[in-house]
Parts: sequence; structure tokens; C-alpha cells
Amino acid sequence: MTRPGNRPPSASEQKLAASLAGAVDLSGLKKRAEAKRDPATAARGAGPGSGPVTLVEVDEATFEQEVLVRSTQVPVVVELMSRRAPTVLTTLLSSLAEEAGGQWVHAVVDVDAAPGIAQAFQARAVPTVVAVAAGRPLADFEGEQPEDALRQWIAAVLQATEGKLSGTPGAESGGEPEEVADTERDAAEDALAEGELATAEERFTALVDSRPGDHTLLEALRYVQAARRAAEETDAGEGTVPAALRAADRALAGGEYEPAFAVLVDAIRVSAGDDRATLRARLVDLLEALPTDDPRVLAARRNLANALY
Repeated sequence: MTRPGNRPPSASEQKLAASLAGAVDLSGLKKRAEAKRDPATAARGAGPGSGPVTLVEVDEATFEQEVLVRSTQVPVVVELMSRRAPTVLTTLLSSLAEEAGGQWVHAVVDVDAAPGIAQAFQARAVPTVVAVAAGRPLADFEGEQPEDALRQWIAAVLQATEGKLSGTPGAESGGEPEEVADTERDAAEDALAEGELATAEERFTALVDSRPGDHTLLEALRYVQAARRAAEETDAGEGTVPAALRAADRALAGGEYEPAFAVLVDAIRVSAGDDRATLRARLVDLLEALPTDDPRVLAARRNLANALY
């Protein structure tokens, strides 16, 4: 154990290190995290653009994930404290962790709310601080410490773990993982942005064919098709069917799905034969552009069933 002031560990402190370094039964807590971890879950708490995690509050339910698993990435400095007797140590550690920018994480445990964790670490007093790396304790101390001593202690922890942990996902690149370019989709969207509807339709059709199940692509294709038809309507024709198709295209080109569905369903109610088949085919095409559980799709399908039967 390393500690401020180079004070040698007592016999009880040596026992703590030995018990935690071996197979520790957390007595009701989750068992020690396995070597295989889930990076996506371990990195939770840092949303897009929110920066690295520097502070977490831990209880018995989250101990495995927030301390043991997270410590396979960076050292986790666990502070066992009591909110009934707060100290400046909590604020100081949080400030140092934020300053470090994710090199280590400050984990706060209220021993009154999570006595099992304090028992597992065999803490004799609060505050007690334990540095955990790769799921095992590395260093500890009891009581408050001056800032200079804390900085030296943390520096020793970082030095001892350098190159031995996986690091926070995305840390090597200095931020969020770089987004992989989608040149085919970019080309289709560029054509749409430039008003080249025929080209955009051709490119989105190819994407839909090569990536079945991607509703965002199918939705984009249906939008382009509706916009192209609306732009090319020089002779709208007479009657219910042409008027309904034209109104649905205009609504869809404006991003209004529900009015587009409604005008087609209403036309289906008063049509028959080939006219009804034409209207129904167009409605089905539009419905397939959205996920089957989309509320707008569910409502339109109910209305279509009522119109047909």
C-alpha cells in the first residue's frame, strides 16, 4: 500500500489489502466483474459530447459496474464517506478528478446507505479512500489529507497503473470516436439538397436495395419520389384518384405523414375497382417507409381496414 507521508501500513491495513487482492466475497453485492467487459455499458454516464466521466456515486447495486468494471479502464478512487459528517475531502477529490480529465474516476460511497461496501473494504473509519485498478485495491488511506499529499498519492497511483489498463473508450483519439463516412448516402443526400430529384431517387433506390430493413433510407426514398411527382405534375387530371394522389404527395413532401395517409384512406372509402387498388398500393408504399410499430402507421392501418371492410 502507498499512502500520504509514506506511513507504513498497520497490520489491519495489510489484512485489508490481502483480503481484497484475493477472491473477495462482497456479501450481497455483485461478484467481481469478469475479465471480459462490455465497453458500451462501462462507458455509460458520458453522453455524446459530455466529456469523460470523472465522478460517480456508487451504491451496492452499482458497485460492480461503476468500480470493478470501470477500474479495468482507469483507476477508480473510492471514497467511503458519510453524508451525516461531510468533509472537504469529497470536494477536493472531485476537483482533482475533474482536473485530471478522465485519467481516473472519483467514486463516492455513502457508507450509511451502502454499508456492505464499507464492510467489504473493512473500513474502520470515514473517510477512507481506496484506489482500485483492474478490480483490485492498489493503495488506501484514512482521514483527510492536504492537497499536496493527495496529488502525490494520486500521481503514484497513475504511475503504478500506466500502460496496464485499457483506458476510456475514445481516449486515444482525444474525444468521441471518429464517425465513419458513408459516401453512398452522402452522395444521395447531396443530390437531394441540390434539387436533382431524379438522381437522388436513383441513388436512394440503390441504397434501399442494398440495405434492406433501414427505414430511414426507405423513408428518404419515398420523400424523394413524392417530391419528384409533385414537381412534375403539369396535368393533374380530373377525379378523386388524381386529386388524392396529388394531395398525398404534397403532404408527404412537406413531411406531414398523417395528412398524407388520411387523404388516401378517405379516397379509398369512396372508390372501387382499379381506382381503389391504385390508392391502396400508394398508401401501402408510404406505410412501409416507417417502422411497423410507429403510431402513425398503426392508426393508418386501422383506418384502412375500416375503409375496406
